[in-house]
Amino acid sequence: MSLQFRVLGSIAVLLVLSLLCGGTLLILHARSVVEVEVRTAFQGAENSVRDTLQSDVQHTVTMRQVVSSFEGQRHVRAALINEQEKVIVSSEIGRLKDPAPQWFARLMMPPPLSARFNIKLPQYPCVVELTSDPRSEIADVWDHASDAFVAMLLFCAATMTAVSLAVAYALRFFRRFQTGLLAISDGGYDARLDAKGPPEFVALAQGFNHMAGRLKTFSESNQRLQQQIQNVQEEERSGIARDLHDEVGPYLFAIQVDANILAKSAEPQTRSMGTAIRDAALHVQTHVKEILRQLRPVSSLDFGLEPAIADLIAFWARRHPDIRFERTITATPGLDRRGEDAVYRIVQESLSNAVRHGRPTRIEIVIADQTDRVMVSVTDDGGGLKQDLPGGMSLGQMGLMGMQERLSMLGGHMTVEGGRGVSIRAFLPKVRELEIA
Repeated sequence: MSLQFRVLGSIAVLLVLSLLCGGTLLILHARSVVEVEVRTAFQGAENSVRDTLQSDVQHTVTMRQVVSSFEGQRHVRAALINEQEKVIVSSEIGRLKDPAPQWFARLMMPPPLSARFNIKLPQYPCVVELTSDPRSEIADVWDHASDAFVAMLLFCAATMTAVSLAVAYALRFFRRFQTGLLAISDGGYDARLDAKGPPEFVALAQGFNHMAGRLKTFSESNQRLQQQIQNVQEEERSGIARDLHDEVGPYLFAIQVDANILAKSAEPQTRSMGTAIRDAALHVQTHVKEILRQLRPVSSLDFGLEPAIADLIAFWARRHPDIRFERTITATPGLDRRGEDAVYRIVQESLSNAVRHGRPTRIEIVIADQTDRVMVSVTDDGGGLKQDLPGGMSLGQMGLMGMQERLSMLGGHMTVEGGRGVSIRAFLPKVRELEIA
């Protein structure tokens, strides 16, 4: 259940309860008003009849006039009844223009009131009977109560509308806040929120913007540190490679020369020892070459990026002659050795993934020089990456992660699009951009 639904639902329940309580109090008050008004009017009618009866009543005409005086009254009806309990004449209350509904009339109906006055005329003994009739008062109360209830209902609706707008406004801010956090989690440290609105939202936006600025600073510092570490590592590897090549290499060659001399000796034992020493030196020399290759893995880059890419294409073309390789490589000024090495590794890994996992018939390689960056694109028409490791991670995906890490160290980024084949695009900033960062 969403927070918006919970908040609006809770407020709606409170408003409904308030409306019910208000309606109950309104009904109780209206019933009290009806009862008081009817009782007061009835008591006034009783007093009026008593005052009339205090005079000398000689015939029924006078009593008919008394009853007629109640005609059209709002709360009391009068009737003149003879000794056989037959109604001689009676009055009616005023005509109701807008009577109350039956259910409301039943709720408002007070206890009935009645009074009988015996008239002992010499020839016509009779009775004047007064009864209460609250219908007129109930109709008046219904008009006021319904207006008051409609006013309460409109107030609740206006309150619900205002709260809905306020909650929607607050949730829009929190959606922008969530979008900003997602951008930060994806490395978009340039995300900012508008510091406007209520003070609480302004404080949150300012805190978010401050956090994003600090994270951007830390990211740039971390990027420069990673570049420095990579430079130091490359220098160390290069130094070790030079030492192995310049110091160990000549001595191994000298050992091989001496071993060859011993191997040509006339004595069998000396010749056997010379052969063994020469084989051991060759083994060590092969191992040293392997170490040098690992320390300086992209030796073909010494002749330029385009020849190195051409060697990669030739390597795979010999093994898969059914695949058509297409390449478009423009000059890439602004890339240093680390940038060229990253481009080479991206193409190498992309070709390996495409050939080994996608079974394509065509692979296109594009290296283009753009204004402030270099774009590398490798597109194939194969079947995409295949899951070939347990746990949901494929070898191709592991290679993509390695490419992304290498690009991140240089301040670049990449995109991968699937579907019919795989399209990998990487973007590397040029050296001047790295220096500015």
